[in-house]
Amino acid sequence: MPFSFIRAVSSVALVVFALASIPSVALADGSLRGEYFILPSTYPDVGHGADDAIVRGLIEKRLGPDGLPVVTAHGRTYNGPSGPIRAVNAAGELLWFSNTGQNGIRREKVVTEKLPFVFDGFYPDGQNADGGKAGYRTVHWSGSFVLAKPQSVGFKLGSDDDSWVFVDGSLVVDNGGVKPVVDAPYTVTKLAAGSHTFDVFYADRHGAGANLHLSTAFPLVPRTPPATKAAAPPPKLATVASAASMATQIKKTGHVAVYGIHFAFDRADIAPDSSAVLAEVAKVLRGDPALRIRIEGHTDDVGNANYNRDLSLRRADAVKDYLVTKFAIAPARLTTRGFGPDRPVASNATDAGRAKNRRVELARE
Repeated sequence: MPFSFIRAVSSVALVVFALASIPSVALADGSLRGEYFILPSTYPDVGHGADDAIVRGLIEKRLGPDGLPVVTAHGRTYNGPSGPIRAVNAAGELLWFSNTGQNGIRREKVVTEKLPFVFDGFYPDGQNADGGKAGYRTVHWSGSFVLAKPQSVGFKLGSDDDSWVFVDGSLVVDNGGVKPVVDAPYTVTKLAAGSHTFDVFYADRHGAGANLHLSTAFPLVPRTPPATKAAAPPPKLATVASAASMATQIKKTGHVAVYGIHFAFDRADIAPDSSAVLAEVAKVLRGDPALRIRIEGHTDDVGNANYNRDLSLRRADAVKDYLVTKFAIAPARLTTRGFGPDRPVASNATDAGRAKNRRVELARE
């Protein structure tokens, strides 16, 4: 049975998507500017399972302040095979298409490419597979077109995996998810006369295949998008001044929040700059041989709550192992808990608040 999908995108755009009896798209000359990035295999949003179908609703219907897709609440908590999307900036924008240098992402190249695109085996240059040392490729293509009169425009798109198309900053094709290629035609209607922008975002997030097909029935010219702002590193809060102050706080209230213990992004590996703070924690324990403490891990609310609870427990376990291994603290004196985002001490709406919520606490047993 033929299936059709019609969605109103805005007052000036309507997309019609048909999976059966797909007509050919009359090709037009044109080019797009492609900005290519490589996500390393350790990146938090790649190398998970395959959804094997389009997943809609992962991103908002409008581009964010830096011209990037904005991840929805559904995208941040999505529990399907490809997992939740966690790599976002303070505005909630997806960092797969931004050369921030964070978490190992890097710009591969910037090129102007002629349409139509038939990119199969679309792996990083010089590679015949993705994942491993090669990483995974993402691309942001940008262009513009001019209409002499109000009219509709048509194009054809298919991708393995995610692809999203925006016209004038509004989402007109929601083709997210890790899945095989399904080529389909799209029509954007009710466009006014004048100049319009056209942005395509593509991401390969799985080791099985990498393909992007795009052809348009209207001419496009490359467009240089506004420069995205480099995301500032998360603020690092001041460490507790000394072992004496921690011991005083534990004696007074039964617990103390410890800042300055840092971990690799999305992992439980303790960063080298944490050694001084952990040495102070060891002094607290050595100064009171009868003291038994519970090491508690806490996170902000970005991402899946259950995942963050597990991550916070692994980080608490890592602190325990560090104290046992480096400072010969008896394991029987230390227990661990992971609370994830469940016990915030500040608002998660700001970078500073999220940094305060990402902490280790010591609680007297």
